[in-house]
Amino acid sequence: MSDTKDDKSIGITRRGILKAGAAAGLLGGIASVGPFIRTARAAESIKLGVLLPKSGTYAVQGEQGHNGATIAIDDVGGKILDRPVELVWLDENGPQTTQQNMHKLIQEQKVVAVQGGVSSGDVLAIMPVAEREKILLMATGPNATEITGAKCGKHTFRIDLPNYETVRSIYPSLSKHGKNWYFLYASYAWGIDGYKQMSEVLLKDGGKVVGADQTPLGTTDFSSYILKIMSAKPDVIFLGVGGGDMTNFLKQFHQMGLTGKIPLSSLIVNDTDMWAAGPEAASGLYPKIWNYTGAQNTSISEQFAKKYQTKFGKPPEAEAWQDWFGCTAILTAIKETGSTKTEKLIEFLENHKFEGYKERAMYFRPWDHQLIQPTLVAQIKPKITTQYDYFDIVAVAPPKDQPLEALYGSKAETECKMA
Repeated sequence: MSDTKDDKSIGITRRGILKAGAAAGLLGGIASVGPFIRTARAAESIKLGVLLPKSGTYAVQGEQGHNGATIAIDDVGGKILDRPVELVWLDENGPQTTQQNMHKLIQEQKVVAVQGGVSSGDVLAIMPVAEREKILLMATGPNATEITGAKCGKHTFRIDLPNYETVRSIYPSLSKHGKNWYFLYASYAWGIDGYKQMSEVLLKDGGKVVGADQTPLGTTDFSSYILKIMSAKPDVIFLGVGGGDMTNFLKQFHQMGLTGKIPLSSLIVNDTDMWAAGPEAASGLYPKIWNYTGAQNTSISEQFAKKYQTKFGKPPEAEAWQDWFGCTAILTAIKETGSTKTEKLIEFLENHKFEGYKERAMYFRPWDHQLIQPTLVAQIKPKITTQYDYFDIVAVAPPKDQPLEALYGSKAETECKMA
């Protein structure tokens, strides 16, 4: 029996085994080598990389996302293809750090795929790495349009909703409050793109931008911005901030006596932002990817919510669902193809429909790798009586009589030119 390439890839050769066996006096013949190699191969884990914040503005979402991914591993009994599945979680904390950690996951940890990414700027920084290294990147949490638009890539798939879609899902409801809008948005890819997307929709409909301010990520004092908003007297305030920034804004907005007096919305909403703000400060109408309560949930999503609650002692928020589904999609691709090879996983994901996770089947568009799915229109409850249940789901976009892609834009509109 000659040494094979596969044996070397796991650090085992016939020569090495013969030496070790002779030294210990345990190797009685070549026949004993085969079972040992098979056992070693069977024990080799399939590693999935996770890039989510462990610190900073989005740390709470990072924890929720990682927790969600662990539920996906539990769903398959901790194994796929008779091999244990291992999550390797490194920090997502700025484009440079995240890019360095992407390299570590691929080169040192030898992961077969990477998932995560809350910040659009961080995801845009690691997408070229995925292309060069030819590894699957499942972007679970970013929203900037260009991720599956002008900067799309063959190796990147996106779970979360693009700004292009969320602004069009929420605008019809918000426009009823008036056409004079004030914008406050984070000064990085997600916020800047979101302002561009929504202001274009507003102006095209005859509306007016009465004010627009960019805020640095990690802003703690919004009082000067709120004073400018009060002076402008807008009909609607549209935000492009999230995580701790969203929480800080809502708390200070409440401290200045404005909660409920001016309609609020944002590019997207996370439950954790509202939980941290508290029931008195939470307000607004938002696009939302998923909510753990509501008649719109399927039995599969309800089971996920119950498992999460049991394991972590609190309900899952949107980020947890995104990373649970992202990890589930990767594991499904590995199981159905019987392989961890990137090209096979990509081909599967481009052609598969995921049934039962929402009211309508979800799928990745093969030409931009955007997950096509319904969006919730979520209103903060007029009276919050529990610790976590903050939202009423007032609509699902697009309506069932329209195709799912109605709000996602055509190939020309999204500007994706994937190689």
